[in-house]
Amino acid sequence: MDGSGADEIDPEEREALLEDVTRKTATVGHRIPETVAIDGEPFDLREFVWETKRQGRVPPERRDEVQSVRARLKAERNRRKDRLAEAALSTDEARDLARSIIGIDRAITALKNLYETDLGDRTESEYVEGTRRWLAFIDQLTE
Repeated sequence: MDGSGADEIDPEEREALLEDVTRKTATVGHRIPETVAIDGEPFDLREFVWETKRQGRVPPERRDEVQSVRARLKAERNRRKDRLAEAALSTDEARDLARSIIGIDRAITALKNLYETDLGDRTESEYVEGTRRWLAFIDQLTE
């Protein structure tokens, strides 16, 4: 390979890129893409994530929409990963594809971190956990 990226990617570099996109820390330092094509349609991904994060939590009226976007992003990520693993790509195309996968992962993570569980369930579990801690403390005092 002459380093221009015009030749088809060699198997070792393809494998390294696949390992990069599956690392848990792959998204560190990467930005969410401005737009991404999902099912062939452009989607303003960064704006959607920013607008949702700005609210601090997923409002109940947008919960279904956010879950739908996350599911569509996961499907798109899987399609791109399969393409990276199997398609005839130049080195530059493969690197661009890997970067796009990592950007999609960054968006999925941002949206997943915003998901709020039902407040009633959370309150009950917090109460139970607090009671357990209190009983453990009392047990330590009486030993």
